[in-house]
Amino acid sequence: MEEHDRGVNTRLRRVEGQIQGIRRMLESGRDCEEVLTQIMAVRSSLDHVGVLLMEHHIEHCMMQGQPESPATKELRETLKAWARFGLVPGARADWPGPEA
Repeated sequence: MEEHDRGVNTRLRRVEGQIQGIRRMLESGRDCEEVLTQIMAVRSSLDHVGVLLMEHHIEHCMMQGQPESPATKELRETLKAWARFGLVPGARADWPGPEA
């Protein structure tokens, strides 16, 4: 297993632990606001995993084998920035593309 996969798996195990904690909070009757705070933390953790996976995809699937040039480097960094900002909750999936 490569380092990237270990890091993603570690984060996913942490999310599993957070979800188990939320279940225990609900079972013990904890305050709704506290539970919602933990749910937001889980969502944030999953968003971070998504960004890591998207950046890995950009590097190892989309850009692999592309000749390195200033334009390619700029494209790679732009795609990574898009991945970071495009995977946030509430991002518009219906945003019109250039053909619109």
